[in-house]
Amino acid sequence: MHLFDQYFKKYPKQLGIFLSIIGVLILTPDTMVMRFSNLEQWPLMGWRGVLMGVTLLIIWRFILNPCVEKELRSLLSWKGFVVIFSFAINSIFFTLGILETSVMLILTALATMPVFAAVLSSFMLKEAQGWLGWLTIIASMVGVSIVVSDGNNAIGQPTGSIILGAIYGGMTAFGLALTFTMARKYPDLAVLPAGAVGALISGIIGFALSSVDGVFNAPIWTIFSMGVIILPLSFTCLIIAPRYTTSAIVSLIMLLEMVIGPFWVWIGIGERPSITMICGSIIVFVVIAFHIFRTQFSYSEKT
Repeated sequence: MHLFDQYFKKYPKQLGIFLSIIGVLILTPDTMVMRFSNLEQWPLMGWRGVLMGVTLLIIWRFILNPCVEKELRSLLSWKGFVVIFSFAINSIFFTLGILETSVMLILTALATMPVFAAVLSSFMLKEAQGWLGWLTIIASMVGVSIVVSDGNNAIGQPTGSIILGAIYGGMTAFGLALTFTMARKYPDLAVLPAGAVGALISGIIGFALSSVDGVFNAPIWTIFSMGVIILPLSFTCLIIAPRYTTSAIVSLIMLLEMVIGPFWVWIGIGERPSITMICGSIIVFVVIAFHIFRTQFSYSEKT
């Protein structure tokens, strides 16, 4: 982190917000590129995981200039193994979900990440949520249920199970929430290399389950842009950002993916959610945004 510290010591909060926005904007076309790749789920998971993991390690080692020995020690601990596991979960289930059903459904389920973070914080950080917090959880789940209930009416979506897709999206949200909660609870934990190892594990699993013919059945630009540009650059920004601003701000900015991601897919390949699905997503967006604003203003003086 020394590279960022050197230039932005005077403006840490602005840097955190800037990194969050850049990270999310880079991430938004990811689902469209996944569709353009035409890969099946296992080779897609393989390329994304391996290329992302290798690129993250290069960024961590040669650009961020870490204290390698210290960060590797934190990586080889139970905390590091938890983050590796949670990031692998995120990588695996997001890929499975996008190829199972509509992008809108998966990104709406993924937007519940702050809800999982709130639940995890209750147990791991002993943070009481209060009745408004639990009401937020219930309301957001209602919104996701509305999207799922009308999932079959999306135009141009994959013909998989919408229920299974929603489960995949929820597991992705859980994996991200666990990653960010661990990073918050243990500030000295080397989250970036742990995420890289988790991505590598998901990639190895993907390639192990792939057929030889299916691995190279994709335009090279899609594989390169996903694994070397979109995923590592966006997650580097999003993992670093909470060190400079609050995790609530990062979570709020990440909601932009739920709005912009389906739009990219709509423009790129014509996959269009139904009006009911859009309404359900709006409910989730408004409820989560309100929750984050409420908690941010309530606890900003303490953080």
